[in-house]
Amino acid sequence: MKARLFLILIFIALLVVLLTNGSSDLIPPRGTLVFDKKITLNTELIISLIILFTLLGIFSIGVIERLFFSRKKEKQKDE
Repeated sequence: MKARLFLILIFIALLVVLLTNGSSDLIPPRGTLVFDKKITLNTELIISLIILFTLLGIFSIGVIERLFFSRKKEKQKDE
């Protein structure tokens, strides 16, 4: 339940960022080259990237927890 709450809050934050669409400039836009293409990093994109990495981190922690820690609980229930 706790993980779902975090994911819902992160999703709402992402929607707020996308809906504001340039109305606030917390971070000045910067140009960056990625694979020989110029990308302008503005506030919305940076916040979206932070949210993406947070979601990936939560997902990887959940997978690691399920792989390594759920087996011990199943063995204890069998005894």
